[in-house]
Amino acid sequence: MKRLAIVTMFATAVGALSLWNLPEAAAEDTKCGEKGQPDCPLQGWMEKNVQDPLDAGDLAKVAASLEKAAGFVPSPKWNDGDNGWAKLAKAGAAAAKAGDTAAVKASCKSCHKAWRNQYKKEFRTKPVSG
Repeated sequence: MKRLAIVTMFATAVGALSLWNLPEAAAEDTKCGEKGQPDCPLQGWMEKNVQDPLDAGDLAKVAASLEKAAGFVPSPKWNDGDNGWAKLAKAGAAAAKAGDTAAVKASCKSCHKAWRNQYKKEFRTKPVSG
């Protein structure tokens, strides 16, 4: 009987320890965007819908995609000011419609400079609608 109690206590302790590490394991399942990890949702969408068409010279697709990306703003406050998310995305779309690849790339760079780090911190795993 004493042996059964010891085994039961040990099994309970092992079970509790495995549950203790569960949130950490779940957090690791959601890692994305770094080398060896899957793309994060927005990262994968942008590569497929903006970068790949830009590389292929399909500026019509780039324009349509950047118009759509203007709606992906994660917080309305991010649309304020000269570096507002939607403003930068729409500027890139306008440049694509005008056939100005250099201006498209400059718009992308401006948006990345303004928002990339904060987006990664706060919304990295947020699903993209569309």
